[in-house]
Amino acid sequence: MHPDVRGKAGDVCGKCGMALVPATADYHPYHLDVDLTPRALRPGEKGRARFVVRDPTSEAIVKRFEKVHERVFHLFIVSRDLEFFAHVHPSLHPDGSLDAEVTVPRPGAYQLIADFLPSGGSPQFVQRAFATAHYRGSFTQPPTLVADVADKIERDMTVYLVPPDVHAGREQLLTFELRDRTTGAPIADLEPYLGAIGHVLATSADLSVAFHSHPVDAVSSPSGPNVVFQILFPRPGMYRLWAQFQRAGRVTTVRFTVPVAG
Repeated sequence: MHPDVRGKAGDVCGKCGMALVPATADYHPYHLDVDLTPRALRPGEKGRARFVVRDPTSEAIVKRFEKVHERVFHLFIVSRDLEFFAHVHPSLHPDGSLDAEVTVPRPGAYQLIADFLPSGGSPQFVQRAFATAHYRGSFTQPPTLVADVADKIERDMTVYLVPPDVHAGREQLLTFELRDRTTGAPIADLEPYLGAIGHVLATSADLSVAFHSHPVDAVSSPSGPNVVFQILFPRPGMYRLWAQFQRAGRVTTVRFTVPVAG
């Protein structure tokens, strides 16, 4: 489901075909409390992140969320240098709290990016920063990204990105073409992953822009090889993209860096 798509009760998303869920027309930012245990994670050690969402007016804890792409809460964990990426799904408890296991590989600064829809509310996309134990570096210095749209080989597939001449401020189509790593044949056996045949998280170098996108069914192949996303980059610059696809029960993540012109 695409949060920008509107319709009436019983309609489906015209982009991805999923059932629409109730949401308010106006955006109201909900408050997100985050607690890490331990408070300063150590690289390679398991920790837990606990989340509490609060109503923007009453401050009451939100206990009901809509399922969007089969989950009530999507959590992305991204390192500040944009080298590490994880996509996990916290569990919802009766008291309204959510929690998930969190493990990071290296010392440094990280960003938690939460994607959720409170029942009766508006779609939320909220970021929170944290750092590993004893980290003393910058939280704000963005990495220097270099364009990288070369073919990616991961597990049993080769992924080609066919970007147009990408410009900021306009909706454009990005096409991922998937082929079998061994035979080179077009892949025709992609499986739905969280209700879609693909997912993309895109961020600007400074993480001030981030969005979670899903394929446009009308122009994508139902099970490959072409998976097409309609994306709007709000401003020029370099963007890091992580794309996820599932085949034979395994999720593969590939990474690209796309230059966006003004």
